Amino acid sequence: MSYHSEHMRLKPVLELARQLDIATNPAPTALFEAGSAGFQIWCTPDDHPKGWEDIEMVAGTFSKPCEYVGSIHWKWEDEQIVALEIDTTAYALADQKPDLYCERNDMPRGERRRTIFNRDDDIDWLKSKIAWLFEQAGVPLPPFAYEQAPLSQLGPYLLTQYIASDGDNYLVLVSPNLDPQEFCQPGYVITDSLELWNAGELPADIILRPEPGDFDDSRIEPDEGPLTEQYENACRLGDDDWLEAAYEGSISGWDE
Repeated sequence: MSYHSEHMRLKPVLELARQLDIATNPAPTALFEAGSAGFQIWCTPDDHPKGWEDIEMVAGTFSKPCEYVGSIHWKWEDEQIVALEIDTTAYALADQKPDLYCERNDMPRGERRRTIFNRDDDIDWLKSKIAWLFEQAGVPLPPFAYEQAPLSQLGPYLLTQYIASDGDNYLVLVSPNLDPQEFCQPGYVITDSLELWNAGELPADIILRPEPGDFDDSRIEPDEGPLTEQYENACRLGDDDWLEAAYEGSISGWDE
């Protein structure tokens, strides 16, 4: 293989991307802007990632209303293209929803907005458009290479408590974009949820059970468990470290 042969191998993809140019082609599938070693992808009001439903778009000098989503570049190892490097930047979300999104990669403690870089929904949408373009060009799709945004930058975790009628209970630290109901076992109901924006290295999306210990349930108000009391106190104090201490060494998976 050589640089020339590798460029020729992917040449049909760039040629098709130029035909489907966002600037000149009004067709709904024309969402691309080709370069010499990759291309960009734009979205429209009718075809966009999840979360862009109420984003206003204008045509400007382009063929139709659109907004930039992400870019694709060839990833080289020696003289071979081994992957497609992809990244997304949802500038429109930061511009039109500044209370929810910001142009930051490293979120300081206490920041409640979400990053616009490599959001899961944007990455998934971009992948589908890339796969379609390669298929139409008749070129095998290389693997994707990208850096996923940390979950703590995508939105808050939900510390959720589940209680059964017999009083048994457990917690799940639910990752952003997941539904707490997915972790509700038969016979349990969700009683409380608490947003955690700085979850650190705490285990997410698995059942957490406390170590057995003596507990005087006469001190608990009706419909309130000890776990509820602990994280309500933590919420008032702004303490995200209590869960790590309370559950250290006591993590279990789903009961099979």
